[in-house]
Parts: sequence; structure tokens; C-alpha cells
Amino acid sequence: MSAASTRFSAVLFDMDGVLVHSKPVVEKSWRTVAESLGRPISDPEMHELVHGRPGSYTVNALFPNASAEEQRQIHRRVEVLEERSPCASIAGVEKLIQSLVEYRIRFGLVTSGWQGRIEFVLQSLGLAGRFEVIVSRDDVSRGKPDPEPYLRAASLLGLSASETIVYEDSLSGVRSAAGAGAYCVGIGGEELLASGARTTVQDFTGITFQPRSPGEVVKRFPAGPELRMACSR
Repeated sequence: MSAASTRFSAVLFDMDGVLVHSKPVVEKSWRTVAESLGRPISDPEMHELVHGRPGSYTVNALFPNASAEEQRQIHRRVEVLEERSPCASIAGVEKLIQSLVEYRIRFGLVTSGWQGRIEFVLQSLGLAGRFEVIVSRDDVSRGKPDPEPYLRAASLLGLSASETIVYEDSLSGVRSAAGAGAYCVGIGGEELLASGARTTVQDFTGITFQPRSPGEVVKRFPAGPELRMACSR
């Protein structure tokens, strides 16, 4: 079934790189800790091993010979640096979420982050308590790029993943969403298309909503598709 003929019922957001510009904070935190241990991180490694990955995966990939306790300590050092570091919001995201609320479109959060970081980010954006479901790294046994996080979020909403639109910025996140069967919108460049994104945008500016009939709106992307969305009662 084509996207044009599908009526989507919910929107799912990644957090880092989608709600907030966290990339500089994430990179600085991992580089600071890794370099203090004599393990510089290259740009390709940052792209493949850090962004969009659960921290446990990253620390194991960077320090495979460290003991489990040493890996936990390294991971915690990174989290301490990251947890309450402020980040600017992605352009247009607050307006988009206001539109979702206005049109009664369900939405949730699916992130590799942890509770303390999630709470800090959502409070800083004025979005605490707004997401119907939140799936964090602690809610799944297999993190992104495995489909489990998005399958779980859809299940909590009582939907199939194919009924959701997902916003993701990382290769692993796009693979997770696409693998679950969601319609993935990449926040970033066209390289995300190769990993399963159906379209890409640089940010949320220019995305509009147009009521079509009772219980349905059309979501329009700049120079992109029009997607039908159901409004909840």
C-alpha cells in the first residue's frame, strides 16, 4: 500500500538530533572521556558507533577489552557530562508539536537516552508530560538499529508500526524505524534515504497541516509527500 493511500495514526520522535541539537554535546562528551583513556574517536567512528546507538553498545565497541565494571564506569562518566548539558531545539519542532496537539494527533518519543537526560530535555523544551508514550533504552532488550524500540512504541499505542510516521536523524535510528515498518522521515541529508528513510527534511520548518475531513488532516512536507493523518477523538 502506498503512503498516499495510507492513513497514519501517530507520530514518533527520536530525541537527540530530532528534538534538540545534541550532536556537539554528545561528541564532546564521548571524545573527552575516550581521549582521557588514550582512545581518540575518529569522525567515521563517531558517525557509526556513537550517534543513534545505545551507550552500552558504544562503550563496548570503543573499549572491547575493558571489564564489564570498567565499561559501566566509562559509560557513567559520559552520561554525567551529557545529562544536564543544554541544547537548542531543532527549528520548528515546538510549532509542529503544537499542531499535533491542536489536531489531536497522537505522538510519542523513542530514544536511546536514559530517564535523567529525557526529563532534562523535555523540561527545557516545555514538553514534559506531553508525549503519550516514551520508550527509552531501559525499555528494550535490543536498541537501535534493531526495530524493537519502534515496535514497542507502536504496541504501547495499540498500533502497528506501519501506522506511524517516525522522525530520525541517525543511520541506526532510520534503520530501526524502517525495519519496524514505519514511514521514516530523515532529519538531515539524502544519505539517510539509503538506510530506509522515505523522504528527508533539514528541520521542521515548512511542514504544514491541512484539515481534509472530520477526523483527518493532511501533513505536507516542503517539496515532498502529502500524508494523511487520523485525528483521535
